Amino acid sequence: MSDTGLDRLVSRLTEALAYNANAEVEPIALLWPDSGRQWESILARIGERLPLVSLGDYAPDERRGPAYWVRCVVAGTVQAGLPEGTRIVYLPGVARGELRAIDTCSAELAPIAELQYRGQWFSSPNGKDWTVRALLGHAEHGLGLRVAEDADTAAMLPRALSLLVDLPVDRLATQLLDADFLRDLINPDPVKRLLDWIDDPEGFRPGVDEAQWLAFVQKCRADYGFDPGTEGAITAAERLGGRKGRWEQVWMRFAEAPERYPGIPERLRQAKPLEFFPGQSDTTPGPSETWPQDNEDGELQLRALISGIAELTPEQARGETERLDAEHAWRRGTVWADLDRSPLAFAIEQLAHLAELAARPLSARDLVSLTADYAERGWRADDALLRALAAAKHPADRGAVSAAAAALYWPWLQAGAAALQAVIGPMAEDHAYRPGLPGSTAAGTVSVFVDGLRLDIAHRVQARLLDAGLQIDLRTCLAALPTVTSTAKPALVPVSSGALIADGDQDLYAANAATRTKATAGVLRTLMSDNGVQVLDGAATGDPAGTAWTEASSVDRLGHEQRIGLVDHVDEEVERIVARIRELLDAGWTRVELLSDHGWILLPGGMEKVELPAATTVVKKGRCARLKDGAEVSVPTVPWFWEADVRIAIAPGATCFEANKEYEHGGVSPQECIVPRLTVTAGATVRATGGPEITGIKWLGLLCRVELTGVGSNALVDLRGLPADPSTSIAKAAKEACDAGRVSLIVPDDEHEGERAHLVVVAERGQILAQREVVVGRNR
Repeated sequence: MSDTGLDRLVSRLTEALAYNANAEVEPIALLWPDSGRQWESILARIGERLPLVSLGDYAPDERRGPAYWVRCVVAGTVQAGLPEGTRIVYLPGVARGELRAIDTCSAELAPIAELQYRGQWFSSPNGKDWTVRALLGHAEHGLGLRVAEDADTAAMLPRALSLLVDLPVDRLATQLLDADFLRDLINPDPVKRLLDWIDDPEGFRPGVDEAQWLAFVQKCRADYGFDPGTEGAITAAERLGGRKGRWEQVWMRFAEAPERYPGIPERLRQAKPLEFFPGQSDTTPGPSETWPQDNEDGELQLRALISGIAELTPEQARGETERLDAEHAWRRGTVWADLDRSPLAFAIEQLAHLAELAARPLSARDLVSLTADYAERGWRADDALLRALAAAKHPADRGAVSAAAAALYWPWLQAGAAALQAVIGPMAEDHAYRPGLPGSTAAGTVSVFVDGLRLDIAHRVQARLLDAGLQIDLRTCLAALPTVTSTAKPALVPVSSGALIADGDQDLYAANAATRTKATAGVLRTLMSDNGVQVLDGAATGDPAGTAWTEASSVDRLGHEQRIGLVDHVDEEVERIVARIRELLDAGWTRVELLSDHGWILLPGGMEKVELPAATTVVKKGRCARLKDGAEVSVPTVPWFWEADVRIAIAPGATCFEANKEYEHGGVSPQECIVPRLTVTAGATVRATGGPEITGIKWLGLLCRVELTGVGSNALVDLRGLPADPSTSIAKAAKEACDAGRVSLIVPDDEHEGERAHLVVVAERGQILAQREVVVGRNR
């Protein structure tokens, strides 16, 4: 490995200590005068390798003291922890000439003046002090480097010295040491430093030394025509927002990771030029992605227009959402979108998607076609509704989106529920309605039950598992009727046939056949244990050689508690489910089956209430009721799963037997009855831990939000047609993985929407650390 500049400097000092032992007496000291104090920044590091003492204020622990103390150390009468041999005496602020004439020497230097006659000088051959520039450039007695001779370089060299001496001499030998090189050395990332300063000018200054500050100021003057010391951060923000010349590069750097600079948005707000405000100019520019006020105005205008969608006819509403989506799509690619300050720009995209899907009713020919249509396409409308609501977190935003979403969604929801009821009614009466099978009892299989896992949520689970490199099979089956937990969950538990029967106390629960006790969660657990099924609590993983049942999350509980607020917790629940599945696979289970008892309906504003006389019911819930024997009602009915002679009243379409219900289940609709059955198999695709991992991919239009773990510095995240070919990138710009573990990539060309691409994490030298196949603009 090549010597560093410090190694060579130590060598030159060591060489200066040399003498001819056959003709000379060993020098008592090597005097190193430095009138400009240019070498002080590296003195301590030299002292770690050579017997060096310094003239100055008394600080013996730092081997520094006044002239008399220095003389005693040289003479050996004062111990300073130095090895035997000639001492190097560093003389900061002292020129060689000040010691030459003892009779005129100052009283402060007099005690060491005579050392010049018994020692040697470390100075230039011309008798002058070694300046940094002179020593670095001297071919024979220095380092022989090429050093520019202008005044800026001479001023910068002492400031950059502590960094310069760490570089290999081989590298320095090929480099002209000029002011630009030295400024970049002190400020290795000048654009980031500029952004850091604009972000927090008060906090920035104490974090840099004087040399770094001066280099920063000079770099700003030279490259950006701006003086941080005199013009201030708001002026800098105005230049940043103007994006002219080199400031465009600074803006692009900010836009790569705006979350790193939380103070810059407010600085931009303060800096917006007057001519950009409405009414201040006849030629006021249109909305810009630069100024936060323009984005906020866009959000306010969009909120008002979204609110009006509920007043339109379905056809007008679809046209309006399409128009608004096209008008605001550009804002989804701005820094304000990255900073979650453009929620309605994303909400309108989902509303437009919902409008498109809801324009086409589900196939209603028969159960097979209706189920297939919902499993292929219909669930996406439910997903678009949830995503539109989730995007709008502010109460005013959510209110507007809720009203528009309900207007777009309800007619399609109502038609789908009515169609499924028309199909299922006769089948249920003929006992041709077949719910999904109970959980598997095959060795090595564990059933993971999630209460209320609807098909659209299951697709999110599938996407996360695929991102983790696992093999997944997602199918659908039917829920037991009515679609409430007390009826449908017992139908899934892996117990022997006949272990559960109809409950005699006329509720909607099954019962333990042996004890006639209601099949509560505890009773079901006991039954499974009696049938040789391990019941795993919490994080328990059991014996993978057997079979097991465990429960993860409860989407249904959150739905009843939070109603529309459920949308804010969906992704958290998905993560819990995924974590549990991976935990079980890591423990050795070869097969994990994800089961659910029913889905649910979520309708902003609540479902229309339908009256059901209390005198006709034994027990009534939101979307279903157990009828008394012989009761006659005007609503659809189906037989109870656990006893065909018991009649269950079903709320027609997407209505409800209770008022103001935004979240409910128990009825017959695709959302409630067509439930997911997801199977995950273990194998070589399970990702090893410790390396980079893509833990989340979320598309918001053509903005791809990526979550990462285990990624070191200098790794880039990119979207490519071919993973190993950077020339096939379709992203606006590859971005560096940041400490927060989140990166947002923009696909600027909408022609790529729907195409398959590869999300890659690339190391500094180009090797791929992680990759995932994606479909541009689509969440799987």
